[in-house]
Amino acid sequence: MKGSLLVIFASKHGYVKRYVDIIGNALGCDAVPLDKLKKDMFGYDKYLFISSVRGGVISEFKKFAKYLPAVADKLVVCAVGMLPRGENTEKQLKENTIPVEYEDKLPVFYAQGGFDMNELSGGDKMRISMIEKQLKGQSEPGEVGEFVLAAIKTPVDEVKTANIKQLIDFLDGKFVDRALYCPPAEGDGE
Repeated sequence: MKGSLLVIFASKHGYVKRYVDIIGNALGCDAVPLDKLKKDMFGYDKYLFISSVRGGVISEFKKFAKYLPAVADKLVVCAVGMLPRGENTEKQLKENTIPVEYEDKLPVFYAQGGFDMNELSGGDKMRISMIEKQLKGQSEPGEVGEFVLAAIKTPVDEVKTANIKQLIDFLDGKFVDRALYCPPAEGDGE
């Protein structure tokens, strides 16, 4: 085996891939895009699935879920989104994405990535334009709404090591404050 950690990722606009590169440089691990993953790659000690957030769920996780029986006890999940981390971000992503039978087993992390309207396809631009119209129609769009409106006008790029330091520490076997991610249920042998 080449290493003890395999990073499995899906990156559409490059923010996730940049985080994969940071993790690889920090931990010296192997990485494979989800669409290149094969069943014979399941001999590692740990796995990290990392992908972007889309519509409140971790994108591509449904495609990855077929591998859960083989890796769930060794898997860590990380979502990368445009928004700054909120108090319940990881918990909400876990509830929206992870199948119920695995929710108590998987630690979930979140890292702010980026957003650039110019990188989007026509369909995605239309969807964002609808969101923009809804937000502008609100008398008080709130902090998240204001952030989204600003990001539509000015690209956001927050990919930096500091945003995944806790994840890297966790993967490296170091202590991580449980308030900084959504841990497995107590007693699940974290």
